[in-house]
Amino acid sequence: MQKMIVYIYGWSCEGELLNMVNEEGKLKKVLGLRDSIGIALGQIIGAGIMSITGIAIALTGTGVPLAFVLSSVFMLIITIPLAVLGSVLPTTGGMYTYTSRLLSPNAGFVYLILFTFGHLTIAVYAISFAQYLQGIMPYTPIMLVSFTVLTFFYLINLFGIKFMSSLGKALVAIKLLSLLVFIVWGISKVDYSVFHPAEIFPQGMGSFLTAVGITSFASGGAYAVVELGGEMKRPQRDIPLTIFISSGIVALLYIGIGIVATGVLPISHVAGESLSDVARTILPNPLFLFFIIGGAMFALASTLNVTFSWVTRGMLVASRDGWLPASFGAINRRYGTPHWLLTFYYLLGVIPIVTGVSLTTVSQLGVGILLISSIFPVLSAVQLPRKYPELYRKAPFTMKPGLLYTIVIIAVGLLAFQGYLLLSRLSTPLIVGNIVLVAGAIVYVRIVGKRRVNKYASYAASSESQDIKLLQ
Repeated sequence: MQKMIVYIYGWSCEGELLNMVNEEGKLKKVLGLRDSIGIALGQIIGAGIMSITGIAIALTGTGVPLAFVLSSVFMLIITIPLAVLGSVLPTTGGMYTYTSRLLSPNAGFVYLILFTFGHLTIAVYAISFAQYLQGIMPYTPIMLVSFTVLTFFYLINLFGIKFMSSLGKALVAIKLLSLLVFIVWGISKVDYSVFHPAEIFPQGMGSFLTAVGITSFASGGAYAVVELGGEMKRPQRDIPLTIFISSGIVALLYIGIGIVATGVLPISHVAGESLSDVARTILPNPLFLFFIIGGAMFALASTLNVTFSWVTRGMLVASRDGWLPASFGAINRRYGTPHWLLTFYYLLGVIPIVTGVSLTTVSQLGVGILLISSIFPVLSAVQLPRKYPELYRKAPFTMKPGLLYTIVIIAVGLLAFQGYLLLSRLSTPLIVGNIVLVAGAIVYVRIVGKRRVNKYASYAASSESQDIKLLQ
């Protein structure tokens, strides 16, 4: 069977083109469908479900299961344009690559700056892991354990994506089993009489919609596989399949968790709290420990692990484009991984750990920036039918252009709404800081854009004849 991998190039100069082919070729194409589904599940089922369920209950009571339904639908709408992009033009560093090639090079690097600073949230997983461990071992030093966990997953990702994927699938399997234990043991103890309109919308529709926006953080994440197109065996087929399969599995799990979390104990006992109290009520002690360790701690660990696997890919391509030093995106010859970029994101995650910034602040700031930044690659999907009609027609997953444009408009609206929902809750200094970040990104792009060594980059990204090479 023929395997076609699509590479998008930011320039047409033959020498530079060959350089990019050689560098992307060093990334090992080892990920099959099961690997990518494991990565997506590891990314989706993580810190969110363990940390935001209680917050959502405080907002909308027993409306949480319905909030999970709607947030899953919303996140699916947002990822559909990304699935189309991945099916038509799979490539390494997909989100940045699509924005810079289909919108403009400047827009691409503005996106990447926002995306990078948004991933201060990488520290959240390590810190939360330490906090759950402290719940079992009260004298656990939070900073030391957080730093150790972050360092561990940074190091194993240096050994290559396949090793990461194998470990990730083991973590995902344990995590899924623990969540199923929570649902199966709890579903028979649910009082279904509490699920009526007065309890579902106790604070009105506004609070319910806010809960939908917050739970979207837990339901999203399948888009991560778009970043790994250059390392997948059959990306045109597997990217959309992975997004839909993993999103469906997670939606069913979260609805079940929402039902148990809100239907066993009184709402006043679980609002704003973790799932620990409900788990302690419905599970015998050995299974309670398994849920806390396998469900909470493994969820956080696997999300951290998966994030390291794909988060560097945009900067990898940007270093080829001249926005960053080429050496910054060097690939380790032995393991085929971008060691300097992994180190950069590792150090970015260390900052909140050693400075003691609150998890709430880091989460709101990081997720809000990430949602706003995602508008760029989603918008780039509208260029596909016009710029690459033949590839669009032949791709395994496409739709009529009019339907794609409609979905993109809806997705951009959802991203803007959810981003505003989180960023508007920040303190005034942090809001001002976000404005300064955007302004600084624009200034950097204008200055560096004029100095880029490759004179063909801007031309190729905006030209109708942009190079696309099909390797068979």
